[in-house]
Formats: sequence, structure tokens, C-alpha cells
Amino acid sequence: MHVAYGEHIARAIQRARWRSVLSLGIGHTEVARRIVEQLTAGPLRRYVIVDGAPKLIEAFRLSLEPVPAGLEIMKGFFETFECAGPFDAIEAGFVLEHVADPALILHRLRRFLAPSGRLFIAVPNARSLHRLLGHHAGMLADMYMLSDADLALGHKRYFDAPSLADLVTRCGYRVEKMGGMLLKPFTTGQMQKLDLPPAVWQALMTVSDGYPEIANAIYLEATV
Repeated sequence: MHVAYGEHIARAIQRARWRSVLSLGIGHTEVARRIVEQLTAGPLRRYVIVDGAPKLIEAFRLSLEPVPAGLEIMKGFFETFECAGPFDAIEAGFVLEHVADPALILHRLRRFLAPSGRLFIAVPNARSLHRLLGHHAGMLADMYMLSDADLALGHKRYFDAPSLADLVTRCGYRVEKMGGMLLKPFTTGQMQKLDLPPAVWQALMTVSDGYPEIANAIYLEATV
């Protein structure tokens, strides 16, 4: 999902010929790497990443040596960081489920987004197909309940498609597009045991775009 989300943003950068992008977090690096590629082989001229973990920042810098021109990685917290803007696009993938106050983050990002810019968000979906099936099978009492795995990952909440769109709208944005990432009918462990071929995994990703309500994760694009 992280790869697909990063590639989605990279294609948007190419189409719109954006020159500046801001990312909240390095994460698993899959998204950041695909945006970094647009500095060297695309229209991008400035890419700023904000992250609060010095070890992650250093490891990512070392993995990129030499660091491409136009890349700025700054240590800071999403609630308080400051940098020069505005940006043509802001990416906050798999962030809002972790922070104490998602609305605060979204309100702050408006300061850094160009008037014609675009905000990208991705979050896990409480109503993913595997959670729906688990709920109806009596195995999951509350689809919005955080599992031990969620808590270990630092998740504080689950969104579904309506609640994500409502939050974004209340924070002063207009939802331009919403899509799904990965149809996941069973748990991760169960799906790994199925030994699905790559073509099936790709189909599960491709088909999910039209079904954000039941996809494993939701992506959303918004403008001010």
C-alpha cells in the first residue's frame, strides 16, 4: 500500500508539474523514495520532509548518499514545525491515525499549502472488508476497536470513509477525490498463507480504488 500510495503521488507530481512538496514523516521510506525520484528525474525542485525521529532521519540520509539537491529533511513535530512555504502539494500518508489531534494538524497544514495546492492523506480503514467479515462472523465486536497490533504501531484511532471526509471538510478543505487501497478479505496472516501470485495482489489493489468504503486503506485528495 505504501508503494502504491507513493506511486500515486509521483504520477500526480508529473501530471501537474509541481515544483515543491512537503511530507509529514519518513515512515517506511517507500513514499518518500518515490517523491525523491521526482527531484532527480521529474519536475520537482524542492522536497521537504518533517520527522521527529533523529535516527530515522540519519538512516534515510545515509541511504540516499549523495543526498539529491532540493531535498530538505528537518527534525520537528507535526504540531509545531516551521518552514518556508507555500507548497504545491502536501503529503500526510498514514499520519492522522497516530497523532493526538488530527484536526490541529490539518488546520496547520493550510498555512503551508499553496492556494491552488493539493493535500494527500492516507489512513487505515476501520471498515476494511476483512474487519467487516470478522465483525459479522462474531470475531470482532467493534470494528473501530484498536487491536494489540494497532496499539503496538502507535495507532490512536480508526477512520472510515465518511468520518475522514467529514474531518477534512470541517478543517476547511474540499474533498476532490477518494479511493481505496487493497481489498483485503482476510487477516494479513491468513492472506500470506494463501500464497497469492503477484497478479492477484495487483488485482486486489487495482479493484480497490473504486471501493474506498471497504478497502484496507483510504486515500483522499483535497484542496483548500
